[in-house]
Amino acid sequence: MQVSQNPNFISINSNLINPSFISCNSNFQSCLKFKTLGVSGSVLSFKSTSIFPNKLNSTRRRRFVPFVAASAAKRSSTPDHYKVLNVSRNATLQEIKASYRSLARKYHPDMNKGPGAEEKFKEIGAAYEVLSDPEKRSLYDRFGEEGLRGGFDATGAGSQGVDPFEVFSEYFGESNSFFGGSGASNSFFGGSGAQRGFNFDFRESRNQKLDIRHDIYLSFEESIFGGKRTVEVPCSETCESCGGTGAKSRDCLKTCAECRGSGREVKTQKTPFGVMSQVNACPKCGGEGKIITDRCRRCNGRGEVKAKRTIEVIIPPGIDDESTMKVRGEGNIDQMRGVAGDLYLFVHIEEKKGIRRDKMNLYSKVAIDFTEAILGTVKQVNTADGMKDLHIPPGTQPGDKLRLRNMGVPNINKPSRRGDHYFTVDVQIPKHIRFVNKT
Repeated sequence: MQVSQNPNFISINSNLINPSFISCNSNFQSCLKFKTLGVSGSVLSFKSTSIFPNKLNSTRRRRFVPFVAASAAKRSSTPDHYKVLNVSRNATLQEIKASYRSLARKYHPDMNKGPGAEEKFKEIGAAYEVLSDPEKRSLYDRFGEEGLRGGFDATGAGSQGVDPFEVFSEYFGESNSFFGGSGASNSFFGGSGAQRGFNFDFRESRNQKLDIRHDIYLSFEESIFGGKRTVEVPCSETCESCGGTGAKSRDCLKTCAECRGSGREVKTQKTPFGVMSQVNACPKCGGEGKIITDRCRRCNGRGEVKAKRTIEVIIPPGIDDESTMKVRGEGNIDQMRGVAGDLYLFVHIEEKKGIRRDKMNLYSKVAIDFTEAILGTVKQVNTADGMKDLHIPPGTQPGDKLRLRNMGVPNINKPSRRGDHYFTVDVQIPKHIRFVNKT
């Protein structure tokens, strides 16, 4: 840039575009800051408190007015980012984050199917992209939306081309903590967004390995009345040779050089909210923090051996098919840490011929002939409690339902309460009738 001075004018050779300002009510030093505001013309002249292209007469001055007005109208048509997020211009970063979190949940297309919700969600994402960045926010406060165009952003990125879903993903995390999961981005909720210290030892994944899943098959009567059942469960026990270390000896167990014994790998990246740390299990030692140089011969470095355990479990009355029973502390045992997993029994109930179960009620069919339907009778029927008498009243019609009260399935939470057993009447009418003449 070349600057030449005379008593009345200061000329600046520049290559600026997009005029937005005509006059500068300031001295020359203050006016220099407007070189980034984009005043057209290759030569600018400064006189007193006004800025105009060199040799510009009053007629041409007036021609700038529609352009500036159009530019102002263009800025006014753009939604105000502060109004979009419902925050004041003096709002802190924490207030902006809190407002964005609330509005993003409200207008996310997966949660809000109303008209205009997706467009509103995009506006919210664009507003947050600007106001959460100190440099972009400063430009926006000084120059409005125009300040974010044409290279004003020192980072090389403006508010244009913002993907609201990417902003949402960065804020709430890839694991969709917004929908009930948990992820590394959870550290932003209620925090400052700065890098934090983590102390993960991956106990959850280790404890899951200690849990045992086993299928148990019950008879129909066992599911109704419950009882005790002896179960033989395949399990893993700590190797006695190595004491669970998996190493031939203590000298064969070295601290992992990759994670320095912590068992975790920390990856740090800069985000619009600060520095985020993602913690994973160390890929070299698998989260153990130790490296085995010579494995135990009995367990081949696993630290455990296969075994079988016999336990007695209590079957509650009224248990349903495909339900799960949890027996605490009966899973695999980790003697190194002194913890035990849980035993999960997946229940399968055998069907009983002629009886169908639906929640707390039982359903069956009873067959009678047409004379029994007309005159009534008593039939022996099969129930969960054995053979019982079913009274069939005279005039019973095909398809009628008869009930034996309190002969169904007990309530698993209150076994004293039982459902009913319903019987659908099937009247058997003979196809051939022999007439006998009475004399």
